Amino acid sequence: MKKDAIIAIIVVVIVVITVSLYATRDNYPANITGTQTENKTDIFHPDPSNATFIFDDEEITLSAGRNENPIVPGNALIEETVIMDKFAYGDINADGKEDTILFLARSGGGSGTFIYLGAYVSGSLTYKGSNTIFIGDRVAPQSISINKEIVTIKYLDRKDEEAFAAEPTVLVSKQFVYKNGEFQEK
Repeated sequence: MKKDAIIAIIVVVIVVITVSLYATRDNYPANITGTQTENKTDIFHPDPSNATFIFDDEEITLSAGRNENPIVPGNALIEETVIMDKFAYGDINADGKEDTILFLARSGGGSGTFIYLGAYVSGSLTYKGSNTIFIGDRVAPQSISINKEIVTIKYLDRKDEEAFAAEPTVLVSKQFVYKNGEFQEK
């Protein structure tokens, strides 16, 4: 009788250990063969914070998401370019790799804040910043989305007769495609 009880306890312990290992298998960093398991929360998004973008034939290189250049050498006025907080991720150049689409703001020397659309696009070896396209002066970006290589942006603008000092309240939606290294309005 004692022998049967010991065998039953051993079987129960083995079953409990097997079920526990099975239930927690995704919490281990590597499987038995030593290859990495997939971590479903780690999604790669290309980071454009140190990319070079082209604004009206002028290259601007960002560092930690911003660039500051003197407007006139020796003058305190600077032109600042910064990445805004609206991003979309998807493949816009049909190479099977994820790209980053973003808004960039440029200001300095005047009252305007000029908003541009840019992309951090995959190439054959690495990612690079794109030519940017001007969206508007003192507009308020709302969203960017990508659907089958079509980029849709939404932003608030002003009515045609309103001054730039007026708060933007008119929702505008535009679509773009990325061809030959540039955005083209659809």
